[in-house]
Amino acid sequence: MGRATKNRKRWIKTGVLKKENRRTVPFSLFYFKYFVFLFIGILVVAGLILLAFSFLIVNGYIYPAYYAQEQAREAKEAIADAAQVDEALIPELCSYVVFDDRGAVQAGNLKGRSIPDAWRAVKERTQKSGGSYYTVIAREGEYCVLQYKIVPQYRSPVLRRYLLNPQNLLLLCGLAGVLLVVILTAVLFGRTMKKKLEPLITVTEKIQKQELDVTVASSDIREIDAVLRAMEDMRGALKASLESQWRQEQEKKEQILALAHDLKTPLTLVLGNADLLRETADGGEQRECVDLIEKNARSMQRYVQVLMEISRDGYQLRMQNVALAPFLEEALMQLRELCSAKKPQKKIRIKTDFAYHAQQIFIDRELFLRALTNVFSNAAEYAAADGTVLFAVRQEGESLSFTVTDNGSGFSGEALKHAAEQFFTGDKSRGRDGHFGIGLYMVKLVAEQHGGQLLFENSKETGGARVCMKIFV
Repeated sequence: MGRATKNRKRWIKTGVLKKENRRTVPFSLFYFKYFVFLFIGILVVAGLILLAFSFLIVNGYIYPAYYAQEQAREAKEAIADAAQVDEALIPELCSYVVFDDRGAVQAGNLKGRSIPDAWRAVKERTQKSGGSYYTVIAREGEYCVLQYKIVPQYRSPVLRRYLLNPQNLLLLCGLAGVLLVVILTAVLFGRTMKKKLEPLITVTEKIQKQELDVTVASSDIREIDAVLRAMEDMRGALKASLESQWRQEQEKKEQILALAHDLKTPLTLVLGNADLLRETADGGEQRECVDLIEKNARSMQRYVQVLMEISRDGYQLRMQNVALAPFLEEALMQLRELCSAKKPQKKIRIKTDFAYHAQQIFIDRELFLRALTNVFSNAAEYAAADGTVLFAVRQEGESLSFTVTDNGSGFSGEALKHAAEQFFTGDKSRGRDGHFGIGLYMVKLVAEQHGGQLLFENSKETGGARVCMKIFV
């Protein structure tokens, strides 16, 4: 508890989001700037591709697209007048085939599906068929057909053989260039966006950690700055909430300290008078009563001391291995004494239901016993006249539960929601005269400090309250 309070003190700091008088732009304009970068980059890539293409043509590294068609047109007269068609007459970028009048192939280097397309060009007198262009040259008793493509071509036969044609290669390079421009623009946009979001990320992380001493600069983007202003409002609300919570905890601590301090004096008087009674006691029964008074008064003194430690500096657990059977015997003795103290107003019977196999449990013995005593005290207080209190200890696997059930009026609906809250005294069904609302709250703390939990409900069998402390062994 002490450590948590110190943390809250550390959290409650004055934090101001730095608002600089800088010009901000909407996110759409910020995004449009990078769209312009992308557009200019694509234009630059396209320009470089055109320049490269022009350079290769001007310097004779590639033939222009119409070159093969011009060569076929220039060779047409020579082929028509030649005695015989051979490859020496055929232009460099052309393939050829010679048909007789009936379409039978006489000669040529044209192969595959291009031969029917070439004969179709003869019959239909077309220049294009099947994706290629054809020039038909009529000769005596035969036809010579030149096939070519109207695309740029390398001047070097080796490059024509192993590379894509210049047009496709430059197109591929252009696509690669556009992709590179897109990637570079995306990376630049991402880095700039990360920088713009850094103030928002910083303030979010600080508020998440409840470190409210925050100063951040403007992001220069209007929408992000609007979010930052909202975060500043949230920071202020959180700061006010933590301050209020811290003040409430301080008030509760002061109340507990005052209560514990006020208890010390009457307990000292009880112990002093118990000593006087022992001297004047004339019977065994009177001495037993005096011993019981002294025993419980000293137990209350230790309880008060623990309350003061918890409220002031935080209680340090004194964990140890405790034999379970003797511990339960001592707890049962406390329950008997509490029930006996209700006589003659009530005659309370005690029932037990033990089913466990663990030999030892690792607990703070005194603190855990005190928590059980709190539960016993409530059960004895609210059990009906001539009623019953059931103390059950059951083990299921690694879970060990300590359950106390009475047959009183049970918890109200409000108490089922708030009974374990500190200073809750609003449960009229259970009575609140003389109670300060710290009993079940302390039991809950002890259960949680031992890695367990506190459960409470109304028993379906008795209609009374059922309180269970569950821990792991």
